[in-house]
Amino acid sequence: MEELKGQRGEIDSLYEETIKPLHPGDIVKGKVVSVSDKEVMVDVGYKAEGVVPISEFDEPPHVGDEIEVFVRALAGESGIQISKREADKRRQWQEILKAKENGSYVRGTITKRVKGGYRVSLGNYEAFLPMSHADVKPLDDPDSLVGVESMFKVLDAKIEGKVPNIILSRKIYLQEEYEREKEEFWNRMVEGKIIEGQVKRIVDYGAFVNVGPVDGLLHINDISWKKISHPSEVLREGQRVWVKVLSFDRDKNRLSLGMKQLTPDPWENIEKKYPVGSRVKGRVSGLVDYGAFVELEEGVEGLIHISEFSWTKRIKHPSEVLKEGDEVECVVIELKPSERKISLSLKRIEENPWDKVEDKYPVGSVVEGKVKKVLANRVVVELEEGIEAFINADDLTWSRRLKRPSDLVQYGDVLKVKILEVDKKRKRIRAGLKQIMPDPWEEFISKYKEGDIVKGQVTSITPFGVFIKITDDIEGLVHISQLDEKKVSSPEDVVKVGDTITAVITRVDKEGRRVSLSVKEYKLMKEREEIEKIISSSGDSVFKLGDVLKKVIGKE
Repeated sequence: MEELKGQRGEIDSLYEETIKPLHPGDIVKGKVVSVSDKEVMVDVGYKAEGVVPISEFDEPPHVGDEIEVFVRALAGESGIQISKREADKRRQWQEILKAKENGSYVRGTITKRVKGGYRVSLGNYEAFLPMSHADVKPLDDPDSLVGVESMFKVLDAKIEGKVPNIILSRKIYLQEEYEREKEEFWNRMVEGKIIEGQVKRIVDYGAFVNVGPVDGLLHINDISWKKISHPSEVLREGQRVWVKVLSFDRDKNRLSLGMKQLTPDPWENIEKKYPVGSRVKGRVSGLVDYGAFVELEEGVEGLIHISEFSWTKRIKHPSEVLKEGDEVECVVIELKPSERKISLSLKRIEENPWDKVEDKYPVGSVVEGKVKKVLANRVVVELEEGIEAFINADDLTWSRRLKRPSDLVQYGDVLKVKILEVDKKRKRIRAGLKQIMPDPWEEFISKYKEGDIVKGQVTSITPFGVFIKITDDIEGLVHISQLDEKKVSSPEDVVKVGDTITAVITRVDKEGRRVSLSVKEYKLMKEREEIEKIISSSGDSVFKLGDVLKKVIGKE
């Protein structure tokens, strides 16, 4: 019997050694041994197992799970009082205090707005978030933060009576997180890196793109290879884009980005793609006073200068020929790759009509044309579309009495003209209208000579004399001194327009194409003829001059 008691004592001693020393207030680890609808049995290594209500678990545990529990009281062999919820609360409180001391963060959810700030649920505790610590900048809509889960900095944590007082800052967390992310960002940054970002703000000179903790500038010149007037032609705020890092300054927090650099430069090997003399097609992308820009491909534009629009027409503005969006074919006439310039020609698609103008309109040929302009001293005649000839006023008619070209021809008249001169370099053709008709002067001098008597109608009166129409195209001048035998103060005292006058041709100026007439000389000639007639008819060998004059005067 004594031996049996000794063995039982040894067993009790061994059993006591396997039991953990527990005290009320301890937090210990235990293993789940059973789970029911109402409670969870937990072995914490004590001589009796503890029971935790199932309501203290967010999700029912599994047999074998290891959990932490708080020892409320030791109840002897009948069991112990333990709580998982209290263990969680006490453990979290320690974590909160530790976060306050070492500056780490706690996670929570903003549950509602209260006076001066927000309530934040940390799980087992509620904390206060002052409005001034809610965000890094003032909030347009404070209610927008309700329901937001975030990390927080612990500003203060203490027990006031039995109630924990915890004050948090989301603002400090965001600031410190931003600085950490920015530091990591710059540590990873290298030129040429391709990153994704979001267009944050568009300005006239480009766009600011958010690429994480930093906003980079995407300059308008680096958005597209093609010319754009404003970034909004390509981008919109909120758009996700891929960009290339062109340069950065970590100290100044500056980042230059490029979009067009993600694609090959279209100006590379431009001489091979668009050699001088080649025909190319493009779309009119813009009109200016001095020409039209043509997009040959995205990022490559050429200029058609206004002088390269037409061989023959005088173009005042490109809009007379083209409009934006037109598809055109042109010829490359000059390349300046270093300046990114291409000069194009619209007119060189066709042959220059002035190259063959001398063959088509040789000097001396008679051609037909339509009057396009009647000017003060000349007439412009269109020989064909774009080819014009001018007729000087002197070449319109043989008559010297033409005051203005409009007295002879009108706009739209169709005329036959003679080509007098062709200047291909200056693109000028001179023609004549009178040259296709006989020269009346040549006909006149072949029929009339000095001393001939002519009769004509007064066409005009001037202070120095009167003009008399001798033929349809020839006029002669009777100087005031030759209007009468007597002195004439004013031609109008002697004649009026429309009177018919007989006069003698006193002078024919072939070079000046002028005819001088004299009425005075004609009268003297008639008197001499009369005297000779009277003398020859008288039988007397002697006669008195007074008798002869009486007869002449009497006949007059």
